[in-house]
Amino acid sequence: MKKSVLNWVGQTLAVVAISATAATVVLAQTVDQEFARELKLVEGLKVYNDQLEDQLKAQAVAKREILVSIDKAKDLEPQVAPLLGQMLSALEKFIKADLPFHKEDRMASVFKLKDLMTNPAASTSSRFRSIMDIYTVEMEYGNNYEAYKALQNVNGEDIEVDMLRMGRIALYFQTKDQKVSAMWDTVNNNWKILSADTNRNIRKAIKVAAKTTAPELLSLPLNAPEGV
Repeated sequence: MKKSVLNWVGQTLAVVAISATAATVVLAQTVDQEFARELKLVEGLKVYNDQLEDQLKAQAVAKREILVSIDKAKDLEPQVAPLLGQMLSALEKFIKADLPFHKEDRMASVFKLKDLMTNPAASTSSRFRSIMDIYTVEMEYGNNYEAYKALQNVNGEDIEVDMLRMGRIALYFQTKDQKVSAMWDTVNNNWKILSADTNRNIRKAIKVAAKTTAPELLSLPLNAPEGV
């Protein structure tokens, strides 16, 4: 009987010992896995820190280059001012010689620029940026078309008409009753009344430019090139 009890106790202790060993192994595996995760995290942080350090170095180099550019810009300022004046003068002459569309608004922009040029509080960069903005707008006029309303003198009376601008190629107007159409004569710098048979196509072109109808192929009168 005693022997059986001893055997049972021995088996129980053996099971306990095996269980403890298994728990120790599992605990060791868990610690190893946790350590591996932490090690991977540390390695990731190190890579991130290295990247930040490279970025800071690059930013420092860029900062030095910007400061050098600013110093050089100060030396160029006396040369830039006359150039801006020439650009503004050329812009004013161009608008005056161009087709007479939105002329009041365009000339108002030029006068505003002239005030900016004499404003002591304005920086050279702001003056240059303002001129380039207007140059950009003027360039876009040559690449698009539009329909808008304006006042025109027809038979001695100022009335509202529909205007049609085709880039910088041609400028037309038509009365609301669609009975009178005219085209700007670039040779004589005045409005030329067109024949009545052009009224229909000009009305269609105005609708296309106003985006109230689908585009279609139309025949419109144009100014003959100089020398032709």
